[in-house]
Amino acid sequence: MKGNRRVKKNGQAVIHFMPSPWATLMHLLLLAGVFALFMGRKPGAFRSADILELVPGFYSHISNFSISYVLLAGVGYLWLMMGVSVRHIALAALIMIAGNVIYELFLPLLNTRDPVDAAYGVAGTLLAFAWLWVIKRVGLMTIPDLGK
Repeated sequence: MKGNRRVKKNGQAVIHFMPSPWATLMHLLLLAGVFALFMGRKPGAFRSADILELVPGFYSHISNFSISYVLLAGVGYLWLMMGVSVRHIALAALIMIAGNVIYELFLPLLNTRDPVDAAYGVAGTLLAFAWLWVIKRVGLMTIPDLGK
């Protein structure tokens, strides 16, 4: 099976699961929504006056939310297809949360201490983990063995 890109040199499959079409579509829509929120940092089509009215400082913290969400959702999505357990994804999420909180509250390197930024980062990580948990529970299908 040299032509199959999902197989390692030793013959073991790298990708064990594939997401269902609805899970893939929702994943892409969520990523697009997070990206649109991120683009709202600058005045233009993606900036919502309604959001600013409800939460005046929203767009000054949304980058932390977006980076945290995209990092965990992107890597976690691939990990789910590889068969990595949710426990390991939860560990990665906890490490991201700890790193975010420590950096925002205790390490003012190229940054000012900002607990609101830390909260947005934690929220992005938790939302991404919740979505990955849903995919793991109801959105994955096993890939049929192509070699037999």
